[in-house]
Amino acid sequence: MTLPERIAQVDDWLLDRLFQPLADRLPARLTALHLGLSCQLGALMLDGLSLVLPMLLFGASLGNMIDSALIWCVSLAFFLGMRRSAPMVRPGMLNPLRPLLRAMRLLSLAFLAYQLFRGLGAPGFVWLVTQLTTISQLLFTIGLYLVACQPRPPFQRMSSRSGPVIEGVWGTAGGRLNS
Repeated sequence: MTLPERIAQVDDWLLDRLFQPLADRLPARLTALHLGLSCQLGALMLDGLSLVLPMLLFGASLGNMIDSALIWCVSLAFFLGMRRSAPMVRPGMLNPLRPLLRAMRLLSLAFLAYQLFRGLGAPGFVWLVTQLTTISQLLFTIGLYLVACQPRPPFQRMSSRSGPVIEGVWGTAGGRLNS
């Protein structure tokens, strides 16, 4: 088995064994897609906070933080694109975002590992900012995996009537036999 096949196998395992059972246990009115988009929005907000915090507390200029600002803008564009593609995910159908987002999920895992490593040795107040960025990346990764989960099939409605029912004009007791 080659390295790309093993990496794809890890991605499938995370999706099928960890996130899909979690998505299946969500309440009926909360879908995995909406929870995933909410996680991504939270990640975007935390990333924005970690961008603004050094400017407010240390007086860093936007020029000093231009790389972080550009990354935040790309994250915003990705989130808006995900919101626009949300109607493609329908109950009872295969999720088209699952294969489309595989590379993004794997990149997100790599950046999460990098951010965890980078945050370990940060000194003083910078540690807090890197931890905000780490939590943001973790939320983003969780959101990507939740968005890629298969939606639950639509619920079947059950009749509230009991007993055999014959529909037709001949029944005077609401269509029931032996009433």
